[in-house]
Amino acid sequence: MTTFPEQLHTGLTRLTEPGQGILLAASGGRDSMALLHGMAQLRRFSGSTAIVVAHLNHGLRGDISRGDAELVRSTSERLGVPVVISECATGELQASSKGSLEESARNARYEFLRRTAIEHGLSFVATAHHAGDQAETVLHNIVRGTGVRGLRGIQQQRPLGDSVTLIRPLLTISPDLIDRFVAEQQIVFGNDATNANSEFTRNRIRHQLLPTLRADFNPQADAALIRLSQQSAEMIDCLDALADQILDRSLLEQTPAVCRLDRELLRPWPEPLIRHAMTVLWSRCGWPRQKMTTEHWTRLAEIIVEGIEQSMDLPGRIRLSCSGRVVRIEKSRHARRASE
Repeated sequence: MTTFPEQLHTGLTRLTEPGQGILLAASGGRDSMALLHGMAQLRRFSGSTAIVVAHLNHGLRGDISRGDAELVRSTSERLGVPVVISECATGELQASSKGSLEESARNARYEFLRRTAIEHGLSFVATAHHAGDQAETVLHNIVRGTGVRGLRGIQQQRPLGDSVTLIRPLLTISPDLIDRFVAEQQIVFGNDATNANSEFTRNRIRHQLLPTLRADFNPQADAALIRLSQQSAEMIDCLDALADQILDRSLLEQTPAVCRLDRELLRPWPEPLIRHAMTVLWSRCGWPRQKMTTEHWTRLAEIIVEGIEQSMDLPGRIRLSCSGRVVRIEKSRHARRASE
């Protein structure tokens, strides 16, 4: 079995180019502290990769949050790695949460990481999501009802801005290997008590559902879920490429606010492909998809394929109208919000 640093090096080689700088997102927890120590070891051996550590104190857990920040600072300084610590103002996240404090905290964290990477001239931001997180995410998506895209789980990389890419070099590394590395290196890390709170669905999946699946159904349930995510990612990539071809051939106009398509060039394609092409179009235009349900995508494709002369209001203040050969999809401040 290869070591944690060796698997980390493999992940980095797959996702980055030699000599490109990396910003490490460190919460102070086990996984991110293992990533920090592993990167420090690789840097000592290769001496070529510039790394900077970044930690955002969300200010939600009082002294515990400040303790995590201090742990990240002191560990980074001891390892000789530059570190950037920032803290949200009191009440800042609550004020911007719009009902979801968790989402507000996540958005603040990624914006801080993006901005810090740019300020230090770094091309990549690395987080410590691992294979266990991937298995949990796929299972979470399944139980709450997901489309095919949700089966891919966590992506190994995605844009975090025009010049920064978010990467997850631990995504194929098992939590057991991380545990062994932490024990061998006697790595100090902080414990987040919310990880054991059964009020959160993900924690129930981690501590109740997955152990039951391993014990009663399949000891290799985690590996099966990870294989499913990998195969789904490959399939989605193929569908996305085909959807791009469909859109490119049928687009009459595309701006951030309006898209017009030739319906006669769309109708020969199977309805499931039209649905998928519409999800790709939404991504191209940067339109919100969070409130788009299976029913919305299905009805959208039906109107296009069946040649129905109809208008339809969609979540995110998007309006569909079809007339003759033209399908017009417009994002407007004046669209009705009843369906949102």
